[in-house]
Amino acid sequence: MNGPSFPDHLLGLDEWVDLPEYDRFHVELCEGVLAVSPRPGPAHDHAALALALQLDEQLPDNLCVLGGVEVLVLTDPLTVRVPDAIVVDRALVDADPDRAPSSEVRLVLEVTVDGTARADRVTKFSEYAEAGIPQYWIVDLTGPPVIAVFTLDSGWYRYDGEHSGAPTLTAVGNEVTVDLGGLVVPGASAPVEDPASAPVERRATAPVEHRATAPAGQGSDAVADTAAAPETPERPTPR
Repeated sequence: MNGPSFPDHLLGLDEWVDLPEYDRFHVELCEGVLAVSPRPGPAHDHAALALALQLDEQLPDNLCVLGGVEVLVLTDPLTVRVPDAIVVDRALVDADPDRAPSSEVRLVLEVTVDGTARADRVTKFSEYAEAGIPQYWIVDLTGPPVIAVFTLDSGWYRYDGEHSGAPTLTAVGNEVTVDLGGLVVPGASAPVEDPASAPVERRATAPVEHRATAPAGQGSDAVADTAAAPETPERPTPR
């Protein structure tokens, strides 16, 4: 049985562009190294599309919501991610580039399912922050759907809360209402959680690598509810 073949060296942009399509895999590039995972499945795809449509209906005409678009996060070493959705200015869509430069991305959104949590909450969290993308939203489908909201603050993401239900959030300076219940495939049975792991409690017991801390020089009010916030990766030490 023949499987996919992958390069044995760090890739540049030309080699990335020349790679074949892998229908069974979700393929990205992290510092020149292929990051390959199984495609996440219909529940994930439904949630990503539903959320993108919700945002697109509420944002002004000068902004566009795109799904499945390559984002050039870093050029050297080359990092290319394919987020579940991004918000960009319509001018970028009109220019129709091969991929979106991270400098043009206003908000990036990832939908977390089993197998993608660490990449979304640690690896991509750091990459998107260091690339200067102003907002990062993570939708968690591993239980009843919740959304964690992060805003770039002094070069690193500040935790702005985790929400369930139908919260009103600020997306690129515009108020939008997100119906998280509408992200679940109709008729699908939701995972059963005991009361100790309900969304508000899930925040407090999130993995240790997701602690949100106030930027230097700011008081304890700089981050709302940090005691119960998902842990966020520590800011890297400057080289």
